[in-house]
Amino acid sequence: MSPFVPIVLNQAATVLLGLVYMRLVTHFVPVTVYGTYNVFLTLTQIGVMITHSGLSNHATRYWQRESGGSGIYARFLGQTSLGLLRYLIPGLLVVVLGLHWTNPSVEWLWAFPLLVVSNLALALNQIATGSLNAERSFWKVFFLTFFGTAARTGLPIGVALLTAMMFPALTVGFYLHALCILGILIILFSWVQKSPAPSKERIEKWQYELKVYGRPFILLGIGAWFLLSADRWISLTFFGEEKSGLFATAAALGMILPNMVMAGMMQWVFPSIFHKADLAKTPQDWRSIAVKCDQSTMMFLGLTIGGLVTLKMVAPYLVGWLIGEKYVPAFDMLVPAGFAMLASQINQFYYLLLQGQHNSAGMVKVMLTVSGLKTLGSIAAASISWAAFEGWLIASLFISLILGRMMIRKMALGRTFNAQHPTSNVNL
Repeated sequence: MSPFVPIVLNQAATVLLGLVYMRLVTHFVPVTVYGTYNVFLTLTQIGVMITHSGLSNHATRYWQRESGGSGIYARFLGQTSLGLLRYLIPGLLVVVLGLHWTNPSVEWLWAFPLLVVSNLALALNQIATGSLNAERSFWKVFFLTFFGTAARTGLPIGVALLTAMMFPALTVGFYLHALCILGILIILFSWVQKSPAPSKERIEKWQYELKVYGRPFILLGIGAWFLLSADRWISLTFFGEEKSGLFATAAALGMILPNMVMAGMMQWVFPSIFHKADLAKTPQDWRSIAVKCDQSTMMFLGLTIGGLVTLKMVAPYLVGWLIGEKYVPAFDMLVPAGFAMLASQINQFYYLLLQGQHNSAGMVKVMLTVSGLKTLGSIAAASISWAAFEGWLIASLFISLILGRMMIRKMALGRTFNAQHPTSNVNL
């Protein structure tokens, strides 16, 4: 059967569950509680984006290469994931203690152990999804994504409805969702336990690659986290819990379509680009890959902006059956919040060009430059007014695109080439 079927089903299910989630949130969760809960959600991404990001990208990049001994490689990935907790746990503890000190009325200390488990589960889920995509096991990706998203949609609100619609109940529900993900991963990768442990030589080889190729993704993850999360913290700091809750709702609505389009396109694009990168030997080969990245980016931008404009137009018809009355003011924030979400993803296809060249240092420079500029701009605009903040979020999409494309193409295509890769290929 064509891989088109599970890919389309995956994205359709993601959209449907996203709509269900928005109905549950806007009908049952108070706006101020949702604003605080979204801060919690940003912290559940630290493992995915920072501490485990290098391992995740190593798995995505090299799973195909290790297909002859994938079980051995999978054991290395699992063991290394647990080892990275020595960085994740102290980092989360510092953040939670800081939040408890600045806002003791919120049960942040209660949330700490839940955050640890949730971060580990989501990081393992990211590693597994990248590996399954690399081997083009699209039905397994669908199974993993569907049941994980369904648990994330229903369990937090379900626990809160059964107990109290407050921050602690929502965090417990998210923790149960994380346990569901771990259970699914155990089922999907149960075959790994039959594989032998990796040899010392293989472990040393993979650890060296992880250090050289994967370590820069920590800095990339920090930049990506700021692109995705900083605006929610800024809205809370400058404009209060209610405004933050409404902005988070607009961002959640605005990111449904971009996430769906990005996930679907990436499933098609990244294996072919990496394959072409492995075979590339001439400047023309790399320019051909760059054109593919341009085409993919423009397609992504056109589909998502068109979708956001359409969503803005039909938003009034969503009130009642989908969006609760108390969340209606979020519609006015839909386009700025949606553009902010697009800005966090707009250079993803260009990053594949640098990944194909193993130019991790270049990716770090671009990510930190774009994220730093966007975050500083958001802070400056928010200090002026809400209108200035929204205007900056819209402009930041195009600034991020132009700046990112210019930097990446200069790095990837602007220097001399050797027989295999550009001489600009360097790692941190």
